[in-house]
Amino acid sequence: MKQVNPSPFHFVRQTGQKRRASTDLLQTMNIQDRQREKWLFVSPHDDDLAIGGALWMQAAVAAGIDVEVLIVTDGRMGYCTLAQRANIVKIRRAETYTSFAILGIPRAKVSYLGYPDGGLYPYQGRRKAQRGEPGIKGYTGLSNAFTYHLRRVRPTRVLVPTPLDLHPDHQVTHNELMISLFHASGQIWPELGQPIDPIQAVYEMAIYCDFSAPPNLGLRTNDAVFQTKLRSIAAYQSQLQIEQVVAQVRAAGAYEFLREVDFKFYSASRYVDMFKV
Repeated sequence: MKQVNPSPFHFVRQTGQKRRASTDLLQTMNIQDRQREKWLFVSPHDDDLAIGGALWMQAAVAAGIDVEVLIVTDGRMGYCTLAQRANIVKIRRAETYTSFAILGIPRAKVSYLGYPDGGLYPYQGRRKAQRGEPGIKGYTGLSNAFTYHLRRVRPTRVLVPTPLDLHPDHQVTHNELMISLFHASGQIWPELGQPIDPIQAVYEMAIYCDFSAPPNLGLRTNDAVFQTKLRSIAAYQSQLQIEQVVAQVRAAGAYEFLREVDFKFYSASRYVDMFKV
């Protein structure tokens, strides 16, 4: 009898007070059709996903799920020496492709928006692009870019860092992505592509700061998968503090967590009973 190797991934989904454990990612995420499944990981900076999502990315790849990565900023503020400053964008991009290749994600699946690192505030929303600004179909702004790429990729699930991270780029990325999910599913801005079907789920990852509420999905893995994650972080050798980051992640152990976003749209009916007299 052929021996089946045990899965290196162990998942737990928490729903209320109930916990469901599994070694099957598809079962954990309630995925019915793997062939139609596509995950889009949205990253404010090139190294964020290696820190907060590398185990989930490996699990998705191992399960045969199509994974794409969208990096928002260009890395221009990531220089650690004056000698790096002129070429840091090129250096960081090469490190990024190496990092994701370690995780099993090819270069063709990694896309950049190219917005200025540390400078996302002026690019909230959508407006006509000026000369020299990053633009798509004549417009610039994160709402424009996210709507276009959501319609291009057509993901079933989207993962993004929590908005509680202190870095402004993380906060802006999260907020703009959330409204762009609404834009992408509607008829607005037809030049950016056909509207998408409703996203199955949106998940938040913790990179530097904690979740806004406890996560409901947990993943632990074996040392081989964990070491792959650590190597993907260490690929960013231009970041002189990277060994410290690797040490912190190593000390935390082979675990990652996700918080499924619960969208609560307003309806007056929700509060009617509160005001009955």
